[in-house]
Amino acid sequence: MDSFIPFTHEQPKMLIGSCFSDEIGRILAQNGFDCLCNPGGTLFHPLAIARLLNWALDEPSPLRHFQRHDVFLSWDLSGTFYAMSATAFEQKTNALHQNLRNYLQSSSHLIITFGTSWAYFLPEDQQLVANCHKAPAKTFRKELTEEAVMKVEWLRLVERLAAKNPQQRLIFTVSPVRHIKDGLIENNRSKARLLLLTEHLSTLPNCTYFESYELVIDVLRDHIYFKEDGVHPNQKAINEVWELFQSQMLDQTTQQLLKEWAAIQKSKSHRLLYPESIQAKQLQSELIEKERVFLKKHPFFKDSTPA
Repeated sequence: MDSFIPFTHEQPKMLIGSCFSDEIGRILAQNGFDCLCNPGGTLFHPLAIARLLNWALDEPSPLRHFQRHDVFLSWDLSGTFYAMSATAFEQKTNALHQNLRNYLQSSSHLIITFGTSWAYFLPEDQQLVANCHKAPAKTFRKELTEEAVMKVEWLRLVERLAAKNPQQRLIFTVSPVRHIKDGLIENNRSKARLLLLTEHLSTLPNCTYFESYELVIDVLRDHIYFKEDGVHPNQKAINEVWELFQSQMLDQTTQQLLKEWAAIQKSKSHRLLYPESIQAKQLQSELIEKERVFLKKHPFFKDSTPA
């Protein structure tokens, strides 16, 4: 790993993989960063993530897809990515390919979050699926992927990504969400393989590791940091992860910028007791002007707040 280049607002960012990418991508977008976050839906297995990224780096080609009733889905994507006709699905996947390709070429940082080492394969083509789409378990062959297998695939992919965008920094993370449906022992063995994989990948040029997994599992291990299911981190835990992320990944100038933006948004969110009053309308006008001046002063800051 070489010296890390911190986040700024000047260039796009891309996030792909498990839940951490979704959560941090949402917060980055709220704080003015140009982000592409899981446009094909949440992905969990390193080989499924690699498959999609390799597809984006290649020339356009069809994704594996199937029709369930009147809905078209892909074995290579999440169930949130769908269409209502074959033509619409093709158009949507073509747009996905172009979007992924553009961000891979232009983004300064790519955050990749691995969720599980448990893989599900379609017997008909012996290929791993990114999502089971609630098909019966007997539809698939399930196995725990060896770390060596994932490492070989990702070493090739890191090399391809560097050739396409030499300035891009890769940040690897492991999702702290426990896949208890696999069993606690099985989940721990799965996560162990992901941790070994990211340990190796983070030693490569332009690659680093962010310890979201360790923070949630080893530090924020109290029940107050988890949702009712006891598995998913709640907003309190996400806020703690974001604080650590800021301190490690953002420079001081960018952190100060976010504090200024947060102060403006906090003021805008205050409930006005008498919103029709002259004083309230004057305050609203002042806040709108303050936000306008801020955005004009920082043209790379992407405003994602509702109009």
